[in-house]
Amino acid sequence: MIYRKRLPRLRLMALLPVVVLVLAACGSGGGSPASGTPSSSASAAAAGCAALAELDGKVEDHGTQPLTGQAVTVNAGDFFFEATCLTSAAGGTVAVTVTNIGSALHNFSVESQGIDEDVAAGESITADVELPDSGTLGFVCKYHSGSGMVGAFVIG
Repeated sequence: MIYRKRLPRLRLMALLPVVVLVLAACGSGGGSPASGTPSSSASAAAAGCAALAELDGKVEDHGTQPLTGQAVTVNAGDFFFEATCLTSAAGGTVAVTVTNIGSALHNFSVESQGIDEDVAAGESITADVELPDSGTLGFVCKYHSGSGMVGAFVIG
């Protein structure tokens, strides 16, 4: 009889860490997707790139990298971008070189700017991306976005 009375309590105790994690993830503040305003960098960095860039759906997060200068190289692997988030204090034009380090055909697309470049395995492409003054600008591999191959520029 004592065993039966303790079982529900043990189940509750086992679920407690899961509940805490879910509440922490849901309770984090930050910017709203409608405003395009990113979360504070300290709390967002702890939460990862997806939270920083307010990316929806599956994201294969391979880190955040600050943009320094007017050019950056992003690796396209199977099936991720590295770095997934690129941060900048200000907008402007940046030359983005995408190098396919994977074995599959990948793509670099920024739909709002009409950028749609295929990148064969072992090859590189360069595209000029116009960054907004603040907010986020997403990019995807149009072939593998459903597998989490998405990323974003985070400005501000």
